[in-house]
Amino acid sequence: MSSHVPPVRFTPQGLQIPTETEVLNGVLADFNDAFGGGLNLNLETPQGQLASSLAAVIADKNNVIAELVNQIHPEYAEGVMQDAIAQIYFLQRKPATDSAVVCEFVGLPGTQIPQGFVVQDAAGNQWALQQEIGIPISGKVSGTLIAAGQIEAPAHSVNIIYQALVGLDRVDNPRPAVPGRAEESRAEFAERRRRSVAINAHGTPQAVYANVFALDGVRDVYVIDNPKGQNVQAGATNYTLKPHSIYVAAVGGDDTAVAETVLRYAGSGCDFNGNTEITVYDHSYNDPKPAYQVAFMRPAELPVYFRIKIERGAFIGADAAIKQAVINAFKGRIGANLYAIGYVAPVVKAVPNVHVLDVEIGLSAGSMGNSVSVGIDQTPVVRAENIEVVSV
Repeated sequence: MSSHVPPVRFTPQGLQIPTETEVLNGVLADFNDAFGGGLNLNLETPQGQLASSLAAVIADKNNVIAELVNQIHPEYAEGVMQDAIAQIYFLQRKPATDSAVVCEFVGLPGTQIPQGFVVQDAAGNQWALQQEIGIPISGKVSGTLIAAGQIEAPAHSVNIIYQALVGLDRVDNPRPAVPGRAEESRAEFAERRRRSVAINAHGTPQAVYANVFALDGVRDVYVIDNPKGQNVQAGATNYTLKPHSIYVAAVGGDDTAVAETVLRYAGSGCDFNGNTEITVYDHSYNDPKPAYQVAFMRPAELPVYFRIKIERGAFIGADAAIKQAVINAFKGRIGANLYAIGYVAPVVKAVPNVHVLDVEIGLSAGSMGNSVSVGIDQTPVVRAENIEVVSV
């Protein structure tokens, strides 16, 4: 039995699917043939309603096929299909990371603080100690605590002992917490996959970038080299690169793993730049093993400020919703330019019933504009206290 409904076709130019009108006309023609012709094909009749429903089902099926075909293309893939394509490159999507804060524990020497010990911050968030620590003779010891999600905690705010522990007097965080990151987004994963084609190369900045970014825990990377025989300045902060050197900045990951990867893929004889120096040994030799001093950059945090102007009379809670929308949308990278206009849509979506009048960005509360430039030795961060919502 043949049908008047146009089929889906795979052609050298790509997938071709009929329009919904073509599908509906084909279904109506099939109904007419099935009843011997002369059938009233008005869509308000019972047979017209059935034909419309069947045409909608067929069109929906065609759309699913089109979506599946698009998912095979690396530029359009998302979710599990993007994960599958990345497997070809031996890449995996970077999972969400927890927020982390370093706290100082003060108390009686010899007191053991167990793994999982909970300290609460001023906002009520609970932070758990990563591993057991003991208070030494000095009476003070530092430990790293984590909390799930993208949580901010200013300095001296993680200081509430959730459950009393004999021998522990007080806890405090001398520095702000490092907020976690959401799971690597579709766009971020696609960009890393694109750059990963150099992962099997050696001696190029692209190879170093791809391999350092592939390390566990690494959230951002910036790589540049200086092939000249003299110092050169790079980036918004005019960071000085040594002659014949490579510069690698990395956020997250293990120091030794980063240094070993830089040495392995940067090539022979080049110098290094940065504020972190690790001794890397060549384990292909017996002792004494050749040793190399490899430097790379752990970029300093660069606080980014926002000022969002809204029309007076917004609903209660609009300020908090706007701040959270900016934090969720913030994707600052090392050495990048950040533009205020990129945050208009997320803010409007977060408060659709509020008139958003202006969005500004800056590096201080008193200096706002349309964009900011991040140095290659800086990693931009945004915190709720640096987002100002103004009603005008």
